[in-house]
Amino acid sequence: MKEKAFKACLSVIEKDGWKGFSFTKAAQESGLPLSVFHSQFSCPTYVILHLFRIIDREVLKNLDLSEGLSPKDALFEILMARFDAAEPYKPVLKSFWQEWILAPEDAPSLVSQGFSSMAWMLEAASLENRGLKGLLRVQGLTTLYLLTLRIWLADESPDLGKTMAFLDKGLSRAERMAGVLNSF
Repeated sequence: MKEKAFKACLSVIEKDGWKGFSFTKAAQESGLPLSVFHSQFSCPTYVILHLFRIIDREVLKNLDLSEGLSPKDALFEILMARFDAAEPYKPVLKSFWQEWILAPEDAPSLVSQGFSSMAWMLEAASLENRGLKGLLRVQGLTTLYLLTLRIWLADESPDLGKTMAFLDKGLSRAERMAGVLNSF
């Protein structure tokens, strides 16, 4: 039931944009009663949060890192796998990021899910994501991911060259910063 409701929500967002989305439209599209949407998603932002968790699961389920990768290379592979997993949802994500208006009640859940997602990506790379160093890593990776996401949303090339170049540069900078932090 949740999957059918979720797919109807994505369909409406893709057709009408984030600003044009409503659960009523999704209910009409799916033939499900509005009460199903109410029981699954407390507000529209929870549709996007559910999407982020689906992308997390997809990346973690299909991840196959080569032995001996540097932390930078592992994170590059993981984040590019994340963009690959997000590809089917690109129109929805593009609409969300272009049209989303920060509502005070949405910010904590979005920030929390973003940090959680990046903590899992660090975990997949076998990098510490707890304690003060871990917090700095999560914050840094979240920032880099969001900046790279902007590039990815506009990158229509089949090889995602702009996205890969931006991510590689950002990870190189993060690697240098980590070296500085480790010297303290």
